[in-house]
Order: sequence, then C-alpha cells, then structure tokens
Amino acid sequence: MPVATPTDNPVAVHVHIGGRWIAGQALSERTASSGGHEVLISHHGHLVWIDRSLVRRP
Repeated sequence: MPVATPTDNPVAVHVHIGGRWIAGQALSERTASSGGHEVLISHHGHLVWIDRSLVRRP
C-alpha cells in the first residue's frame, strides 16, 4: 500500500479536471503502486488523489 507524506500546511493549488482548472488545497503526496506520483487534494470538503501532472500552483 502506498504511504502518504503529509505536509505541514495545506498548499493552494489548481487541478485540471474536465478541461477546467479548479481551485483546491494539496494536503499530501504519495507514490502510487503503479509508480505514478499523486497529490491528495481537498475541494469543498471532498478528498481525492490526483495525478501530480494535473496539479499546478496558482
């Protein structure tokens, strides 16, 4: 199981989903079992792991 590395403070980010950039907060990062890098994003109380290539800083 991948191990997540928490950050000290959430970081404001934009996430590219459905052709749009959506604001959120990056809470943690991990390496997925497939070897890809993922970021744990919080958006309006929802938590989701997103591929790091879809995340940017505003």
